Parts: sequence; C-alpha cells; structure tokens
Amino acid sequence: MKLYHYVPKKSNVLKEGLLSFANNPNADINYYTKRSGKTTKAGIVDWMESCFNGRSRGIRFFTSPLQWTEKSLRIKELVDNSELLSVDITKLNEDGLIEAVYLKPSIFEKCNPTDIEKYIDEYLIKLNSIEDIDLNYQQTFDKCDDSKGLRMAPLRFYVVVIKGGVIPPKYIKKI
Repeated sequence: MKLYHYVPKKSNVLKEGLLSFANNPNADINYYTKRSGKTTKAGIVDWMESCFNGRSRGIRFFTSPLQWTEKSLRIKELVDNSELLSVDITKLNEDGLIEAVYLKPSIFEKCNPTDIEKYIDEYLIKLNSIEDIDLNYQQTFDKCDDSKGLRMAPLRFYVVVIKGGVIPPKYIKKI
C-alpha cells in the first residue's frame, strides 16, 4: 500500500528520510503555536505528546495526490511548491516501524465522538491497523474553499506514528 506526502522542493528526504515534526530541525512551529499555546519547538513536542503518545512522531499522509479548484488556490500553491512522495506503508509495517495509525476524517463526515482522540489541531480516530486505511474513499476536493478557511478540513488524511520519527529513504519514492 502506498500513501502520499508532500515535502518542500529540494528537500534531502531521499538522503535523510522523511522526518516527523519532532525530528525535523526545520519544522515550522507557526502551524502549532496557536493551537498549543507554546512558543518553542520543544514546548510543542511536549504538548503533542500530552495529546497522545507518539503524536510528535506522526507523519500526515493522503491516499491520493492533492487536487485543487479555483476555490482552493492555497492547495495549488502547496502542490506547486512541493515534491510529491509515495511511501510504502505495507513495507514499513512489515519491518515494524509503524507504532499507530490515526484517521483525520473530513469535517463533512459523521463520526462517533467516542472514537475520537483528544482534540488537538484536528480530530484523530485511532485505527486498529494499516488494514483500516480506506484507499477507495473519494476525497471532497470540491469543498476545499480558501474564502471559507477550508483548506484541508474537507479532506480525509491519515497520521502514521513512526518508531523513531523518521521514515528511512528506502521506503520513499519521488513521484
């Protein structure tokens, strides 16, 4: 099973691996400062770990490449300024590198609140295994709307918690 991730252009991911927030020395803390109330990377890592064990070693994945419309030019900007990677999740799992898998449902999906981990920057539902990843789910790219502040909220994605917080290069391919 392959999942997709975006990294900044000219990254060293094929040499250094795909780094989680905790392991990335260049991680942008601005995304999390408002949500966490913390102003340092170390503070944000501590906050993430207080949400659930492994959150700071989680890496976000999509089941298909991102698409955009005239209403979601921020997604187009992300795609244009990034390199698309595919990661062999099956092989990662076989090699014992996956600690946990979480689903972040679309804001338009109904989900059982008892299945939801603590609210952090998104609702996350812990899955039993990678087998619960739904590769057939049809993303709602048409509901992404910059004017309504709906960039990624309409999209379903997965957070995979990685042992050590780094996916080695051998599992990664540039698309």
